[in-house]
Amino acid sequence: MKVRDVYEKNSGFVDKVFENDSIEKVIEVMAENKSTRTVFVIDKKMNLVGVITIREIFGQIFDKMKPKILKIFNKKKNLKARDVMKFGISVSLDDSLDDAFRAAIVSNLQDLPVCEKGKIAGELDCFELLDGLIAENKNYFKE
Repeated sequence: MKVRDVYEKNSGFVDKVFENDSIEKVIEVMAENKSTRTVFVIDKKMNLVGVITIREIFGQIFDKMKPKILKIFNKKKNLKARDVMKFGISVSLDDSLDDAFRAAIVSNLQDLPVCEKGKIAGELDCFELLDGLIAENKNYFKE
């Protein structure tokens, strides 16, 4: 089974920001859709350059969850998406689900960018990946 067989069954959209967008913009994009766990970072040519998960946001902005949170936020106000993104692994539509599963584990991502020629074609979320793996291995999961 290939990535193209299961991706975008759940969301059908991709949350993305430009590498020079502010952290505030990243947070706004994440907050717009309550199921967003990952934002893909793109360059001016729309090529994928990295990913930002909710973990990076929590780690950068909310790491000290104290009454001084606004002060911490103001100190880090000039952060850009490129400053907190991790260089992500992407999969293509023709990659196998096994390869996608390995990529998710290695990169510690719940949602994988699906790219064609470096550009985002969609997103493979963790639930689509699990559904595909179960469908592909029906006999294994029957017990």
